[in-house]
Amino acid sequence: MSQKLIELKHHMRSVGNIQNTTQTMSTVAAAKLARCKRKAVSLRAYVERMREIVSTQSAYLYDLGESSPLFKQKDFGSKIMVVVITSDIGMCGSYNGQICRVAQTFMEKKEAKGNPVGVWSKGIKGEEFFRRKTKYRVDGYDSWSPEGVALNDAVKLLYTMNNLYMSNEVKELYCAYTKFHSTVKREPKIIRIFPIGMDTLVWGKEHKFQEWIYEPGPHDLLGELIPIYMQTQIFELLLESYASEQGARMMAMEEASDRAEATLRELRVHYNRIRRDLVTLDLLGILSAAKVIEKEAVSSTAF
Repeated sequence: MSQKLIELKHHMRSVGNIQNTTQTMSTVAAAKLARCKRKAVSLRAYVERMREIVSTQSAYLYDLGESSPLFKQKDFGSKIMVVVITSDIGMCGSYNGQICRVAQTFMEKKEAKGNPVGVWSKGIKGEEFFRRKTKYRVDGYDSWSPEGVALNDAVKLLYTMNNLYMSNEVKELYCAYTKFHSTVKREPKIIRIFPIGMDTLVWGKEHKFQEWIYEPGPHDLLGELIPIYMQTQIFELLLESYASEQGARMMAMEEASDRAEATLRELRVHYNRIRRDLVTLDLLGILSAAKVIEKEAVSSTAF
């Protein structure tokens, strides 16, 4: 019985350590989410305005390919490349699994139409998923920086995407990411990055053509806007995905802390019940011994 109490103490200590760890991870994720959320929310308006400007300028040009080769639909190549944004570590619930399965379904549909498909992962978990659980070969992957998301990360990822698209094999390039709405709502999405087309830009029916005077020319202006627009768009995708990851981890660690607390309560009740039984047995032993001593005392007095 005493050995069982020792085992219960060790079990309670282990569960307590796990609870401390999950609470710490939840607090760290909440702090990272707060910082990333502010960046993501402030960037959304800027990206939308940039998208509107690029869309407006593109509408006045008949040959967008003169401004940037990224507008051209490539005549060569048949491969579809999908860049999947995941995390480097787990403990974030179904965050990685959701975006990987959405990307896998998208890739299977493209492959069913006769297009070879490739995958490139931003995040170690995405590389592990497609290497271990799917038939698709991972063309490359990159991990996250310890600081989270910086503009240099967006520039680096855009450079990688551009190199992938400009290869002779790749016809179109898509990005699978998770859009952040709140800590309890995240939306896996897939958008086309290259070639840039009017379907990927904002274009409303209410737009009214106006006469524009360009200095420099419209192609030169759009050629300057496209790199800035693409950098901000990729930066936004990274921020949305990182915020979704931290929100998912915060929720997962809070749930784990609650389960650990419930387990600790059950263990304490079990521990106290065993201690009560041991105390009861000790008292019964003491009473039995007292009665025996009393009987012996009476017998000695009688003689």
